[in-house]
Amino acid sequence: MDLTREVPRSGYESLGGIAFVPRAIDKARADVSGSIGSYYSRTGFSADLFEFLGISADAFHNAVKTCDTDAELLAWLKTNMANRSSDEVTTWNTSIMTRVPTTPEGKARYRQFMEDIDQSHRTDVIRQLDRLDLDEGRDVPLGGRR
Repeated sequence: MDLTREVPRSGYESLGGIAFVPRAIDKARADVSGSIGSYYSRTGFSADLFEFLGISADAFHNAVKTCDTDAELLAWLKTNMANRSSDEVTTWNTSIMTRVPTTPEGKARYRQFMEDIDQSHRTDVIRQLDRLDLDEGRDVPLGGRR
């Protein structure tokens, strides 16, 4: 994956029922190939995902090097990730999909980012993943995803 020429999958997409995994895969694949561009694969939401999965960023990136497909990586995850109940996965998915800035500083950074991507008119968009989708050219419905 070359993130200097294309965008990663939406954070709303899931693999094995876990949101954000496909996006983390795309960013890690680009990182290991040296084509990550302006993205980050070991911090932010990805770091939160790795913590939830109970694996290190290094372990995930090493798996990306050896697993050619999402199916192979999912099999690796099932073997190496922390045992999570369906309730824990649901809580994770809800948390990542509904994340909004909570501090005054975070809200200001969010609005500035929306201005930087010429989306300041979208005051209906408050979720972080919606902001990323807008930035990457994906349609976001009025009011954001629900």
